Amino acid sequence: MQEHPELMPLLTVAAGPMRGASFRVRPQPQVIGRAPTADIAVADAHLSRRHAEVRLTDDGVLLADLGSTNGTWLNDRRITDAEPLTDGDVIRLGRTELRYFDPGLATTDPVGLRFAGGSVGRRDHRPTLPLPSRVPGPTDALPAAPVPAPSVVDA
Repeated sequence: MQEHPELMPLLTVAAGPMRGASFRVRPQPQVIGRAPTADIAVADAHLSRRHAEVRLTDDGVLLADLGSTNGTWLNDRRITDAEPLTDGDVIRLGRTELRYFDPGLATTDPVGLRFAGGSVGRRDHRPTLPLPSRVPGPTDALPAAPVPAPSVVDA
């Protein structure tokens, strides 16, 4: 994975003040928190300065709470010990929601991720075809305009 950084796991802010920001998980442990000195600094007042930690191991990526006040939540479950992350997991820290994406395990390509040489391993690629449109036929006559009723004048 080191020779292909685009295959390194990714944390993306899905909700919160920094929505849209992404962070690559590195082999060294990374502290997530609101302190500017945190490896992954998140501008959220509801985070502890050193809130949680992610680390890449031989068995995958682990997430651990660092004794934060508001807790670290993995898929709507508060964690107390180090927990392994799997592709698609949702991590909530304070009012920030992170999505975990592991390109090495994912079954779908994220938007914007491209590999050199085009699609890698994509045998199911089909060209996009336009949807057929219905051509009006002779039985599809336009409705006739209403005919005004004859006016009757009483003499």
